[in-house]
Amino acid sequence: MALNAPQHWRKWLQWVVLLAVVALAACSNSKPLMAVLFDIPPPGKAPSTTPEPRLPRRTVASAGPEIVLSKEYIALQEALAKAGPPPNWPDVFKKLPKDDEDNIIWADALESKLINPAADIDGKAPQPKVMDADIELSTSGKPNRMVVFSHAVHTTWLRCANCHPAIFEKEAGSAKITMEAIDEGKYCGVCHDKVALAPNGCKGCHKPIKKS
Repeated sequence: MALNAPQHWRKWLQWVVLLAVVALAACSNSKPLMAVLFDIPPPGKAPSTTPEPRLPRRTVASAGPEIVLSKEYIALQEALAKAGPPPNWPDVFKKLPKDDEDNIIWADALESKLINPAADIDGKAPQPKVMDADIELSTSGKPNRMVVFSHAVHTTWLRCANCHPAIFEKEAGSAKITMEAIDEGKYCGVCHDKVALAPNGCKGCHKPIKKS
């Protein structure tokens, strides 16, 4: 028992010193340690009825880079706002010329001035030069299967570089066009039955050539 007495008193002494430090800190006006340890107001301050906000432990990352609109996009939006509301498209659709299957005949709509498309997306390029030339396309040797290609209709919309030479070579007879190839998306099938429709179905392309 005598051997354990010094160790026993040493523990008690440590507790006494700790309590003395806490008591001194609680009585200090410069460092209200009791308010920090036990969440009580410091001396001379009335207790608050609302909880104090806690600061975040770490900074929250930003949502991402700021989106900057280009001057061209802003100018386009301003121009659209000045132009007013868009037209009533169902009414416009009713006025466009159509074939027997209710497909729009765009060439007739262009010729009658119902539509006036721009030459490019910016509206600054000159209109393409129209080439008035009909060409007979016949690879089967059957007059009733002959196709008349109208340059006037196509060059009203497109420039020569849209078709030559990637789709069609300029040399006569260089392309062996068949309906199977067109159905596979080649030759005329690059556009037709996708973004372009021939008026009156097959008759739109398979028709007698005009004789002068």
